[in-house]
Amino acid sequence: MRLSDIKLGHSNRDTDSISQSPVQVIAIAGGKGGTGKTNIAVNLAQALANEGKRTLILDADLGMANVDVLLGLTPENTLYDVMRGKCELEDILLTGGHNLMVIPAASGVGQLANMRWQECAGLVRAFSDLKEPVDTLIVDTATGVSESVAVFCQAANEILVVVCNEPASIRDCVSQLKHFYRDYGIARYRVLANMVDSASEANTLFQNLIENFTDDHNLQISYAGYIPTDEHVRKAVHSHQSVVNSFPRSPSAMALKKLASRTMEWPRPKRAGGHVEFFVERLIDNENMGMEVIS
Repeated sequence: MRLSDIKLGHSNRDTDSISQSPVQVIAIAGGKGGTGKTNIAVNLAQALANEGKRTLILDADLGMANVDVLLGLTPENTLYDVMRGKCELEDILLTGGHNLMVIPAASGVGQLANMRWQECAGLVRAFSDLKEPVDTLIVDTATGVSESVAVFCQAANEILVVVCNEPASIRDCVSQLKHFYRDYGIARYRVLANMVDSASEANTLFQNLIENFTDDHNLQISYAGYIPTDEHVRKAVHSHQSVVNSFPRSPSAMALKKLASRTMEWPRPKRAGGHVEFFVERLIDNENMGMEVIS
């Protein structure tokens, strides 16, 4: 069974879930490895959950998944098993704590890492069968410019790009954003400076980044803030916990909680629904016009 064979299901939604606010979908992206992208995804999700937001993390780094590792979870089945028809998406849903759920991917499976547009569409269609109501969906994408990353970014309402203050990170971030704009029409991004020593360094990093887009007038790149370099992050990773929970007063945890507060103020999708219909429908719409966007 291929992911593209998964059919759009019919959710058993009740009146209460339909009346809920639209789901905020935030894709976390990064041009290269080592920027702390997954750590940002996990801790942002945890911070939102701690604020009472029912939060779901989709580990969409489909070839090198590690959201479950960072949270100390041990999945019995993953998206790879969904792809093989072994189980349903609902069956692999993990609880990461109060208000926090995780959909784990498999690590080291090339078939997942190299999924094409139609297969990603099949995967996201399966979300329509999830019965758990969600306030925020955090999508931890893979690094780089693969088609699967572009698909998830297109389907999201917001794209948070994580970048570090090093030449390779800035260069790869610029390449990623230009590629996604040129080939997929993705024009709006929020940039988060990670592992910096001060607000001044973060602002300089952002200014250096946007100087590369002076000729791309249709691109909208805004500053989302920064997360400071903090030894507590490493300690939290080693203990398989979020730094937000394990060291809540640390500089990084405080910054991540501020980031979560900002995301709650970002515009939400206009279409109501307490599940993830917005994400599903955006993906399906993009799939239908995908060949036109890419050409």
